[in-house]
Amino acid sequence: MVVEALTTDDTVRAISETVFAAGKGIDVSRVIKELNGQSVTLGFVGGYDGLNLEGLLINAGILTQFTRISGETRINIILKERQNSRQFVISAAGPQVTAAEIGLFYQNFRQISDMTYLVMSGSLPRGVSSNLYGQLILEARKKGAFIVLDTDGAALKESIEYQPTCIKPNQHELSRLVGRPVETESEILAACEQLRQYGIGYILVSRGKNGMILFTEKVRLKAVSPPIEADSTVGAGDSAVAGFVLAHFRGMDLARCLKFACAAGTATAQTPGTELCHRSDVETLMDKIQITSLD
Repeated sequence: MVVEALTTDDTVRAISETVFAAGKGIDVSRVIKELNGQSVTLGFVGGYDGLNLEGLLINAGILTQFTRISGETRINIILKERQNSRQFVISAAGPQVTAAEIGLFYQNFRQISDMTYLVMSGSLPRGVSSNLYGQLILEARKKGAFIVLDTDGAALKESIEYQPTCIKPNQHELSRLVGRPVETESEILAACEQLRQYGIGYILVSRGKNGMILFTEKVRLKAVSPPIEADSTVGAGDSAVAGFVLAHFRGMDLARCLKFACAAGTATAQTPGTELCHRSDVETLMDKIQITSLD
């Protein structure tokens, strides 16, 4: 929602309202679709808002395989003040997921036979413990999938022990994961080196306007985008994940995968609210992303 300005003790009228199918994993699928790829969106949906969410995705040509739950899918609000460009994100608590619904989701997940990449993003719903990500990683490894984990806190700390292929923390999430402040490039590389003991093949660290760092056993690369006028950073990290996964799926070398990821994230930061990147902007930015080796 866009308003002119927030005022107290008075009616604030919206200038415009736009409804998006959103959420971290959904954002990844939306960007993959925008960039001429295809994926299947998984998760829990319930109630009228869940049907609306699914309908928006189907109408946009995005494949879905949701698990129905008794609770109502949440609606989050991004409120933008036009007068001073301030932005507020109001996140709802979301539904409680039952043990039976978790079991149904897992059975549906196990039946997927042609899984080449798996992206698991965001916090888990109420009623779902961080153990779920670990269980899904184990199952996906049996299927030979390239597994990307993009979460925070206990869910990230516990799940890396199950050896996802790739993690995508931002700088703050990386600091929490290793238990110390991580700010400089050398500190980021040292933290990534520490995490190698878990057998993680790729660590993709997003750094906002400072770009991204890709760390593997043999490669340390930095990508920096040109200065832009950012409108909303919501979904930028998810867009970067989508860009990296799609480029990797298409067989691009790691430098180009990182460039694609940085271009997708930067292009999303230029769009308002929960709107995501446009393919034309990503293509334009590709030639402007600078890649540097940190070896």
